[in-house]
Amino acid sequence: MSDVSRPTTWPRPGSRTTQLLVGPANFAGQGRGWAAAARRLPDVDALSFQVATSTTLAEPADFVLDRVAFDDPGLARARESWVTSFTHVLVEAGRPVTGTQHGLDAAGDLAFLEDARVRVGMVAHGTDVRRPDRHLDAEPDSPFARMADDTVRLRQRHADRMAGLMTRRDWSFVSTPDLLLDVPTARWLPVVVDPARWSPQPWEPAPAGRPPRVVHVPSHRQVKGTALIEPAVLELARRGLIDYTPLHDVAWAEMPAVIASADIVLDQFALGGYGVAAVEAMASGRAVVGHVRPDVRAHVQAVTGRVLPVVQSRAADVADVLMELVQDRDRWLAVARQGAEFASCVHDGRLSAEVLRTFLLSRSTESLPPAPRP
Repeated sequence: MSDVSRPTTWPRPGSRTTQLLVGPANFAGQGRGWAAAARRLPDVDALSFQVATSTTLAEPADFVLDRVAFDDPGLARARESWVTSFTHVLVEAGRPVTGTQHGLDAAGDLAFLEDARVRVGMVAHGTDVRRPDRHLDAEPDSPFARMADDTVRLRQRHADRMAGLMTRRDWSFVSTPDLLLDVPTARWLPVVVDPARWSPQPWEPAPAGRPPRVVHVPSHRQVKGTALIEPAVLELARRGLIDYTPLHDVAWAEMPAVIASADIVLDQFALGGYGVAAVEAMASGRAVVGHVRPDVRAHVQAVTGRVLPVVQSRAADVADVLMELVQDRDRWLAVARQGAEFASCVHDGRLSAEVLRTFLLSRSTESLPPAPRP
């Protein structure tokens, strides 16, 4: 694990022609994953960094910077010199990458970096650009419908600002295709999971006489729609039709074992897309159930040539969908098998590298070409 640093020296880019810095969020280890994907490309070096917000870092970036050092005015020149030593920067979640001397979000950094002749891209993770007004129109179970008005207004202002910044840029990406609703000019940059950590685990569906083990580990209960599905899921468990125990605050190191213990993984039922948690479950060879909008499924198929193997269910339908899946062993096995194949082909970093190729290797700001297929 990377150490949290208050450096006097900074990790330097490599000797290759193109040097990419990804940061500073690294949510769910994605900054690190995208940097690793970029290193698949010829003559590209890449480094990810994040600003530590606690002393316990689940999936650390290649370089972890102490918050005090990131905000220290005395280190402003050193931070700027370090960031501008890279040829390319991929800014995550609209956050500043040189510290806070240019402002509390990425807007000031964008101008500074471009003046320094650094090519800059932006990538959205989710809440940074998800606009409540658009999401409420698209999703009847939107979590914004259950948030306080003041919270929704605050998120609307922030998302409008970040999405506006991204829309005006030549190089904008989103980590999940549902976010194209908010930044339609962006390109989908698939999340990356470590195949060594999430390779398919030995598994057979629950035998007769044992109820199937159903797992739901929400990173944020309100956003994932946990309250919308749990009464129905708990009722199935009470009737002995499934084995279900609510889980929360599972340590990062324990997640592979938790997923491996499951027969079926419930993802999210309020956002309309799929993200890291669903991919990790698929990569582990487990059947995944969640709500993914038709436009998101269509985009995934158009880009990859593959059908997204997440079993569709809205929150209100979760009990029926679970029972149908449990009672159809052949489908259950097929979904799990297709999920593992999909994760290995779409989310192991190869496709993400191809999506980044034009940004990193071209020398112009032409429009992005059609997305490659894995």
